[in-house]
Amino acid sequence: MFKKNLVLFVLTLFLLTLPIYSEEKEEEKNIKYFSSTSFSTLLTSGNTEDFSLSIETDQNLHFTDHRFNLKGNIIYSLSNGEKKSEIYGSSLNYNWKVNSQFYILGLTKFTRNVFSGYNFRFAFSGGGGYSFINKEKIQFSSDLAFGWSTENNAEITNQQISNSGSSSTPKSNVTESFFSAIISSKFKWALSPTTSLENNGTIFLNLEDLEGYRLTSHSSISVSINQNFALKTSFQINYENKPVPGYKTTDLFILSSLMFKI
Repeated sequence: MFKKNLVLFVLTLFLLTLPIYSEEKEEEKNIKYFSSTSFSTLLTSGNTEDFSLSIETDQNLHFTDHRFNLKGNIIYSLSNGEKKSEIYGSSLNYNWKVNSQFYILGLTKFTRNVFSGYNFRFAFSGGGGYSFINKEKIQFSSDLAFGWSTENNAEITNQQISNSGSSSTPKSNVTESFFSAIISSKFKWALSPTTSLENNGTIFLNLEDLEGYRLTSHSSISVSINQNFALKTSFQINYENKPVPGYKTTDLFILSSLMFKI
């Protein structure tokens, strides 16, 4: 238990201490850095012992025509000493601005969620996108990328076991690679000087098995407390048309957290 909490503590420090520097010199006005990191935790003891931790970070570095975006998230929980969730994810996105609306992109993404049946999923993609609206209060863009995906899934081998997601259930690790496509959209709306609404949607296509598509929608609303802190509530739904054998098609996450931004 101590080792697990130590690992979580180190991961927390790592994500929270990612670079937080922005414009430092007058002549570097074309370089912009901004970020946000959301953190929430729960700890109870006594008749019930629960521990949960969630971290979500969004780091952005913008040059005149080049933009880098790094995202990471952790969701981890224990109940009475039994692990209930363990989710890790990260993505690195590069955009090359061709003109005021069109851009070329490169994307790498890693996810792990053993309670949804996959030990890891890695995707590397390249493509292009278009910014339909780019105003001060409203931004909307969409992009399409093609690439290669590799996955390692822990398939349930005994369908008669009722508690199919438990660690005691027999599983068989299966690795597969295939051509893939990712269609995504990003929407942001500043409802007021202190309140903003965001939605990121993704369609993932297995080009070698079109029935194996996946949908992800992540929505959030944040209310600023001051210049650097905000309260954030996020809602995410993941749908897999062909989930890993033995697992459900849909995962739902609702998180309320404190967000630090610069």
